[in-house]
Amino acid sequence: MRRSFVKLIVSSVLALWIVGFAVVVLYSRSKSWTEEQARSDGVFLLYELLDQTPAASRAARLERLQPNFTVAFTLISLDEVEERTDRKAAPGDKIPLRVDAGEEWYFLVFQDGQGALAAGPVNPAVPPGAVPIGLFLAIVGIPLIAILFALRVERGLTKVERASRKIAVGELSTRVDNHHGPANELAKNFNAMAERVEQLIRSRDELIQAVSHELGSPLSRLRFHMELLENQPDGREERLSAMAGELDALDELVAELLGYVQSDELALDRQTFDPQRSLSDLAELARLEIPEDRAVEVELKLADGVDVFADQRLFQRAVENILRNAVQHARTKVVLELTEEKEHVRVAVHDDGTGIPDELHEKVMIPFFRQQADRGRKTGGAGLGLAIVSRIMQRHGGRLAIASSPLGGARVEMLWPGRTVRKQTAAF
Repeated sequence: MRRSFVKLIVSSVLALWIVGFAVVVLYSRSKSWTEEQARSDGVFLLYELLDQTPAASRAARLERLQPNFTVAFTLISLDEVEERTDRKAAPGDKIPLRVDAGEEWYFLVFQDGQGALAAGPVNPAVPPGAVPIGLFLAIVGIPLIAILFALRVERGLTKVERASRKIAVGELSTRVDNHHGPANELAKNFNAMAERVEQLIRSRDELIQAVSHELGSPLSRLRFHMELLENQPDGREERLSAMAGELDALDELVAELLGYVQSDELALDRQTFDPQRSLSDLAELARLEIPEDRAVEVELKLADGVDVFADQRLFQRAVENILRNAVQHARTKVVLELTEEKEHVRVAVHDDGTGIPDELHEKVMIPFFRQQADRGRKTGGAGLGLAIVSRIMQRHGGRLAIASSPLGGARVEMLWPGRTVRKQTAAF
């Protein structure tokens, strides 16, 4: 990439120089010392002053006046005028002469026929007495500026190139430190991409390790039951029932794995909506799933006039996971709250179960992590519920927090973008 960029710089600079020289050549060839320009240079004014002066005193007066003009003047005879212009000169004639693109003259014959005033030589492409800054910039300045700018860009690209090579060999934590300069946006996008790649690979490794462990246990038990069926024909129904249970566990694990993957891969369809209906439906569904031998109350505390800016499908999935988890571990009561806080909407789920120890608040959001005490394997699930919710919240720019509830159990809070965030996003 660097070699290609250097070639681009060299070719661009050469092109600028060629264009600059072409402009200079065309300008110099097309520029002419017109009568209007000669008048502004004072040629005709000096001629009139000398024409009113006796022939014997013209040389002395020209010597005194010459310092006041930028054009050079000399007094010549009529014969020299005719020789240089190749034409007959008469009193009062004003004869322009273009020798080439860089040399022009004006010959002005005095009314008394006693010689003429020669103005020149003049290069019409170069203003007399002025430094041709524009031409200098066209030939040298612009390419130099382009080179300096290109070198800054090249340094930024080099940093990105080196970082990409490190990532290619496995150094996934590599980032580009380029906060200023033309390549700043490229560096930011590269860092965002690198962050995403590192997160995906880390998640993949965690998922592979966890899945291999989670799948190993039910598969080992299935193999054990099959061996018992072969060696001990008695108790066939019991063995088949146990094997069916292991298959159900595998099916549940696969479903949770799909949910975990989809929570990160499915495109977000964000929209502003009133979450009250969705939360009411989820609460009713949770009540219907409570076993008859358990008396758990699901209470709603929903604020009015609250809007959420999120993917409604993923919003429902996240709240459903939290709500089911709370119902599963509650003793008698679960509370689902909805409140608005400045730019965010808070959805909190409380339960009066045994709660989650403070030191495990972060760990329970790791895929396949289970509490070994109360919330262990006996409660069901593969340990992906909170991990799915955490991933959904990250994608929405929200936050998942776990704390102790006033009810005595756990309090799981989700901060979702509200209508204010929606307006700010639309403004951008």
